[in-house]
Amino acid sequence: LHCFNYAITQAALLMAVFAVVHRTGTADLNQLGGLVTRMPLTFLVLLFGIISLAGLPPMAGFVSKWMVYRSLITEGMPLLFVAAVVGTLGTILSVYKLIHNIFLGQLRVEHQGVAEAPLSMLIPMLGLSALIFLAGFIPGPALSWVAQVQGQLGLPVVPWVLGGIVDPRGGLDMIWLVGILMAGFGVGALVFYGFGGRSRRVHQLDNYAGGHFLTADVHYQYSDNFYAGLMHLIGPWYRGAFRWLERSLAATLDLVSFGAEGLYRVAQPTLLMLAAAVAMLAWVF
Repeated sequence: LHCFNYAITQAALLMAVFAVVHRTGTADLNQLGGLVTRMPLTFLVLLFGIISLAGLPPMAGFVSKWMVYRSLITEGMPLLFVAAVVGTLGTILSVYKLIHNIFLGQLRVEHQGVAEAPLSMLIPMLGLSALIFLAGFIPGPALSWVAQVQGQLGLPVVPWVLGGIVDPRGGLDMIWLVGILMAGFGVGALVFYGFGGRSRRVHQLDNYAGGHFLTADVHYQYSDNFYAGLMHLIGPWYRGAFRWLERSLAATLDLVSFGAEGLYRVAQPTLLMLAAAVAMLAWVF
């Protein structure tokens, strides 16, 4: 289930990023910002994707991550549970930077004329976004596929229902959870729009901060040193051995990727695919 959710989520995220690159001509996060006013539907796709990737309700990624957490607790693996939660926090930080640097903050002058992604790109993106939400709201159909595979392999079948799973050790009903979540959003919207004070919409450059008016040459959407506050807190533990380990790991991965790239470029890709297919067939038979 997690592989399925991850596949549809990453596909939507990649399509959204490619749409931004297609319209702006750059993939540099430091050269973007404020595009929510120009590409609102693409922003919505990316928002759905990062919520799912971070494992937050009401998207599909929450269901499978919740099942992973539940399994680690019920099977007596508390350390792995803590590690999974820490990994989720890291995911939230990384995906927040993605949506912040692309869509939030100040719109650059050179992107004033950027238009929404073309329809040929929007249709598959919005379709995947709807699937991400539906797989979170009613995960039963996806769980039924998992149950079929488990039954064919002779494994215990997950006790699924339309809204999630039913288990005495801990169940999940996403229909109720999403309903309560949406009701909370509705109450917040009612308070904000119904009982809030009068507001006036202004241009994003028609304002000031710290007593100084913000003009087009003043970029208050900062992308560099995005994690400066976090690094200030964990800096004392992020020196010495940690920095050495990080550099060693990066150098090892660079070496492996360089070798893999060289092998792929020198050898014929068709020959490699044929060898892989033959190896898989030999293993199966």
